[in-house]
Amino acid sequence: MAKDDHDRHFVGQIAQKALIEQNGKLLLVQYPEDDANAALLWDLPGGRLHNGEDAIVGVKREVKEEIDADIEIEEILATGVNVVSENFKLYWVIYRASLSMPQQLFTPEAGEIGKVEWRNKVEFFTLPMIYTGYQEALRSILTSE
Repeated sequence: MAKDDHDRHFVGQIAQKALIEQNGKLLLVQYPEDDANAALLWDLPGGRLHNGEDAIVGVKREVKEEIDADIEIEEILATGVNVVSENFKLYWVIYRASLSMPQQLFTPEAGEIGKVEWRNKVEFFTLPMIYTGYQEALRSILTSE
């Protein structure tokens, strides 16, 4: 979806992210170098919920759009609020998810995603993330596994 169409679809500011783990590694996305707000920052795949959209359908749709992968949702791992500015507060949900086809190749969404990579759990905590609150929320979950 084109960036200029984004806001007309959203129900508030609700971000849904998928923690996809396989063989001890996490699937992460990196924003492209020319992204004005998030150049080269890392993130969990996912995005914002559309008006009238079921939450599970929404996170699955966002992952499909961003990396061309189908996922299965297992459970909610964490929730929180990222206060970006006084006028922009983003409520977020992180789901534990798995790939429907574990060996599939990924196709980054043109203009939105620069890279899709498997990274180890230790690395996850040192990468420059779009929002460090995701790292903090997942620290106890990922370090106890």
